[in-house]
Amino acid sequence: MRSLWFKLTAALVLVTLLGVGLSVLIPTVVTVRSFQTFVSSSRVREREGMVEALAIYYQEQRSWDGLDLLVSPRPGHMGHGMGPMTAPRMLRAWPFQVADEQGVVIAGPRTEDIGQQLSQGQIGASMPIEVDGREVGYFVHGPTVFTLREPEQAFLQRLSQIIVPVGMVACAVAILLGLFLTWQLTDPLRKLKTAAQGIAAGDLSQRVDIKSKDELGDLGRAFNEMAENLAHAEELRQNMTADIAHELRTPLSVIRGNLEAILDGVFQPTKENVASIHKQAILLSRLVDDLQELALADAGQLRIEREPTDLASLIERTISATNPRAEQGGVSVVTDLAHNLPILSADPQRLSQVMGNLLDNALRHSPQGGTITVRANEVSDGVQVDVVDQGPGLSAEELSLVFERFYRGDKARTRATGGAGLGLAIVKQLVEAHGGRVWAESFEGESTTFSFTLPVGSLETT
Repeated sequence: MRSLWFKLTAALVLVTLLGVGLSVLIPTVVTVRSFQTFVSSSRVREREGMVEALAIYYQEQRSWDGLDLLVSPRPGHMGHGMGPMTAPRMLRAWPFQVADEQGVVIAGPRTEDIGQQLSQGQIGASMPIEVDGREVGYFVHGPTVFTLREPEQAFLQRLSQIIVPVGMVACAVAILLGLFLTWQLTDPLRKLKTAAQGIAAGDLSQRVDIKSKDELGDLGRAFNEMAENLAHAEELRQNMTADIAHELRTPLSVIRGNLEAILDGVFQPTKENVASIHKQAILLSRLVDDLQELALADAGQLRIEREPTDLASLIERTISATNPRAEQGGVSVVTDLAHNLPILSADPQRLSQVMGNLLDNALRHSPQGGTITVRANEVSDGVQVDVVDQGPGLSAEELSLVFERFYRGDKARTRATGGAGLGLAIVKQLVEAHGGRVWAESFEGESTTFSFTLPVGSLETT
C-alpha cells in the first residue's frame, strides 16, 4: 500500500514537471515565433529598401549599366564610378536577381544566370522597380531569403541554452522543496497513525506532539483530548468494576456469614439475627437498583414521566422524610423557598430522588449542630435549587470528581456509613434527563453547595 507521502510527492513532482515544462516550452515557442516574425518583417523592409535603392540607381544612371559589376564585381572593374553607392552593394549578401523591364536577368549572384528570360510566374512573384511611375525592372528574391542567418540562428541557440538549463534547475529546486514540504506536512499524520495504532493495541498513554496552529494542530489536540478521555474512561471502568465487586462483597459476606452461623448453630434464627440479614439484603438491593438506573441513563432508556409538579411542596415533603435522620445526627434543615415558584412539567418521583440524594449527601458531611439550607428561586433559564451544608468542603480536585460513579471523598467509609458513591452520579443523570444541569461549589473548610436547574422549557403556565 502506497503511503500518503508517496502519493503527495508523486502528485507534486507531476505538477512541477508539467508546470516547469510548460513554463519553458511556451516562452520558447513564443519567443522563436516572435523572432521569426520580426525577421520576416525586417526582410520585407530590407527588400523594399533594396527596391528603392535600385530605383534610385536607375534614376541616376538612366539605365542598368554597371549594375552587374556592383553585384558580382570582376577584377579591374571595382569602382567604375559606382563605389559611393553603398545601398546596391548591400545586395551582394542576398540571393537575388534583377531583371530589366522585358524580364531579362541583368544582375545576380551567379554570372551564368545573366541574360536568362524570367517566366511569367517568376515575374508575378517578383517586386517591380518603378521610376517616375514606369516599371523599369524587377527584383526577384531567392527561395532562401526567409531563412535565418548565422547570427540569428546563434541567437536562438543561445536562448535555448539558457532557458532549458534554467528550467531544469527550477524543476529540481521545486521538487526538492516539495519533498521537504510534503514530508513536513505528512509528519503529523505519521505521528497520529503511530499513536492511533498504539491506542488500538491497548496503550492509552499514547499522545502526539503537534505544535502547528493549523487544522493538523487542531487534529492533534483533538486526538490527545480523545486519548485523555479514553484513558480516563478506562480508569473509571476499572475503578467501577473494583468498586462494584467491593460493594457487592460486603453485604454478601455479611449475609453468607450470618446464614452459615445459623446453619452451624452458632447463631439462633432469632428475629434480631434475621433482621440483620434482611438489612444487608436491602443494602444489596439498593445498590443493584442504583446500578440499574445508571445503566438505563447511559443507554438513554431512563423513563421520565412528566406531570405538573409543585416544586416547593415536593421539597417540603422530602425534607419532612429526612428530618428524623437529621435530628438523630443533631443537624437542622431549613428552607428558603421563593414565593410563587412555577409549576414544573417534571417527574415528581425522580425529582424526589434527586432531592433525597442531595440531602442524604449533605447529612453525611454536616457536623453535629450544623445546618443544611435548601433554597429554590426562579432564574433566567428556569428554576434553581441549592442544597448548602456546613461540612468540611471539597478541594478543586474533589469538585471535578464528585459526580463520578463510586467516588467517595473518604475512602475509608463503608456503604453503611458513607454510601457507595452512586447518589450524586444518579442526581446528575436525573437532572440532565429533565434537560437541566447540576454543579457543585465549595469553600474548603467551610461549606459545599450542590445546585441544579431545570430549564425554562420544562415550565408550565400557572
